[in-house]
Amino acid sequence: MSPDLLVLAFDVGTSGVKAVLCDTAGAVRSSAYRAYPLITLRDGGVEQDCTVIFEAVAESGAELLAEQDPGLVAGIAVTAQMFNVVAVDATGAPTGMMLSWLDQRADVTARKLASNLPDQFDVFGARLTAKDVVPRILWLRDERPDEYDRARWLLDCKEAVVMWLTGRAVIDPSGASAFRLATDDGRAWDAARCAAAGVDARLLPPIEPATDVAGGLRPEVASRMGLPAGIDVFVGTGDVPASQLGSGAVMPGDAHLSLGTAAYFGLLLDEHHPDPARNLAPLVHPDGRSVVLWLEIATGGAALAWAMRVTGLVADGGADFARMEELVEAADDDMGALLFAPWFTGERVPIFDDSLRGVVVGLDLHHGPGHLLRSVMLGVAYQLRWALEYGEAFGEPAKRILAVGGGALGAGWCQIIADVLGRELICLDQAQDAAAIGAASCALVGLGTQASFMFLGDRPTSSLTYTPRREAHLRYSREFVRFQALASTSRGGVDHDR
Repeated sequence: MSPDLLVLAFDVGTSGVKAVLCDTAGAVRSSAYRAYPLITLRDGGVEQDCTVIFEAVAESGAELLAEQDPGLVAGIAVTAQMFNVVAVDATGAPTGMMLSWLDQRADVTARKLASNLPDQFDVFGARLTAKDVVPRILWLRDERPDEYDRARWLLDCKEAVVMWLTGRAVIDPSGASAFRLATDDGRAWDAARCAAAGVDARLLPPIEPATDVAGGLRPEVASRMGLPAGIDVFVGTGDVPASQLGSGAVMPGDAHLSLGTAAYFGLLLDEHHPDPARNLAPLVHPDGRSVVLWLEIATGGAALAWAMRVTGLVADGGADFARMEELVEAADDDMGALLFAPWFTGERVPIFDDSLRGVVVGLDLHHGPGHLLRSVMLGVAYQLRWALEYGEAFGEPAKRILAVGGGALGAGWCQIIADVLGRELICLDQAQDAAAIGAASCALVGLGTQASFMFLGDRPTSSLTYTPRREAHLRYSREFVRFQALASTSRGGVDHDR
């Protein structure tokens, strides 16, 4: 294959889509971005309109290809936000809005499911909460029966985009494993798990490797982007495994830290390890052999965005990150007993409690905006430490941590995280491209340009590494014990029956 050939990859995120053109070595040549909204509802619902997402994909692709020879594009790949639910008809048209991974309305459904199946871990290999796919499917069935009854397929976001591109419903093993309804290797839907959950397996798409061709690009989409019809569109994988790949975290014990709206670690394990605490199942890796332990905390960058709004650092001109850094640094030695827990929408790892809500303790009259901002950064860092310690109990310690995503660009926050973890934090250059590069790698391996995903291990570069400071780590370790105790204070913060 000619080294001049390109792969078009889409990273379909929560707030927008990033389109990139990658060369055969996985390097980004150019990119384009289109934003789209979240629809937030007063009952805890968070939705997105997939037709708006499709339009953004078409526009970003067309922008990239406007001054590019379309004959050089050898394939297309997609990654996207995970743990959403969208029902589509046989043509791929959504029957309603996509239920976002941020949606809270399946809480009662999840608790009923847990009550009916007290041995959930034995059934699904995981404990399901309102943030999982199955409760969202059941909520859709019960609360929006018209949309559900018109559905031919129940898809996640990436699968909906791939079907729009190709006309075919298909999911990769990693995406299937996120549903908690597939076999442990993610290669087939598990009839017993589907029956126990009450999910009709006939509505779940076929499972095929991430490096397989899903189908050819539909003519009407091709014309929108300025491409020939029929170009291979690969199955691809979701944003968690895609970021694992794109960050270069390809060896067992490699972890990538994503600092986006949520925050999470992806820790690579050489094989499936059951959770000793009987809560969490890993995601199947796109290589089909190893697994990614997804250690998500519910609010990462979203918590800092909230703090910047309430402290007046967000205006029509955007967020004043330089001023934020100044305020946070000035507050370093003056925090007192101030402590913040970022449980705005409940918490996943390692608490697994949707009823939790944020906590602030230790406020006094001298505290100002900088103290609040720093307490939020610290609270997210403490929760990340708690999640990583939980994940390492699976038996594979994190050997190195590679940071990706928008939040990884802030020097102050990266140093705080390194100090709290007591670990070196490697912040990658072009950190926001990791998921798109991971998607492109599925096409590159599928095309035969690369023999395996291992080529990604030497690709990322870093010009910033944050080393933990011993005295700060010891101080934060004492505060971490206080932080963990806040969970019992915050439980029951939601009236589930309102």
